[in-house]
Amino acid sequence: MTASVLFFTGNALLLKQLSGPRGIDPWLALVFRAAIGLALTWLIFAPRGTLSIRRGFQSWLLASRGVLGVLGTAAYYVTIEPLGAGKSTLIGNTWCVFAALMAAVVLHERLSLVKLLGILLAFAGLGLLTGLGSGSFQEVGRHELIALIGALFAAAVVVVIRQLTLTESSGTIFASQCVWGILVGLPVAALNFHGVGITDVLLLSTAALCATLGQLGMTEGFRYLPVAVGGAFQITVPLATTIGSIALFAEPFTPTQIAGAALVLWGCFQTVALGRRTRASA
Repeated sequence: MTASVLFFTGNALLLKQLSGPRGIDPWLALVFRAAIGLALTWLIFAPRGTLSIRRGFQSWLLASRGVLGVLGTAAYYVTIEPLGAGKSTLIGNTWCVFAALMAAVVLHERLSLVKLLGILLAFAGLGLLTGLGSGSFQEVGRHELIALIGALFAAAVVVVIRQLTLTESSGTIFASQCVWGILVGLPVAALNFHGVGITDVLLLSTAALCATLGQLGMTEGFRYLPVAVGGAFQITVPLATTIGSIALFAEPFTPTQIAGAALVLWGCFQTVALGRRTRASA
């Protein structure tokens, strides 16, 4: 989980560089992520006999993981440039709050008063960060809504992964998203393709490798950790990404957005902190 945090942060900052200064289509980055992810997964898991790409079409849970994962990733990728890597990641990482709610219903994981308070804090922070705190849905931009929908998809993916780890290998679980990512992303990327240089290919490949290693690390982590505990590690991703985006790209934050970001981080931590203590005491 710790390694996945580092890789996800590197991926976000590279995507900002690609979509901003270099003008690379985010769907092309998504296809690179899927292709390199599938290749790496094959190299790691195929020799062990623990990889089955076919099951990504045979199992409805694996297919759901693949499709929902592609939609959530696409929502994140297309909002990094207009919102900034920091804001996009802050909004997207509220998946841990939504996942805690979903896990309480689907997986019957405990939802305590402390977690509920954290969820309320995170929602209040989202309102300030996105503009909903003004009291009007008209103040919320299109990209903020896309990022929020992506967070809902990501939360659903985490809950599905938690179930899949009981019966499937990490390689098969991740390969399902890679296969569906190529199937869905390649036609869209082809429509917007305008050519890339060698430097672009290197950066795209590096970003894809970071995303793949981050995803595999997170998937393996959730094999042994509850949704809430695994989410605690992932809270540091938006913090590190925001600091990096401000330092490298001068991403702007208003005082209201800073307050919202702080509430989002604190609310997410409160949502998962109790789960961590419970697991440790057990």
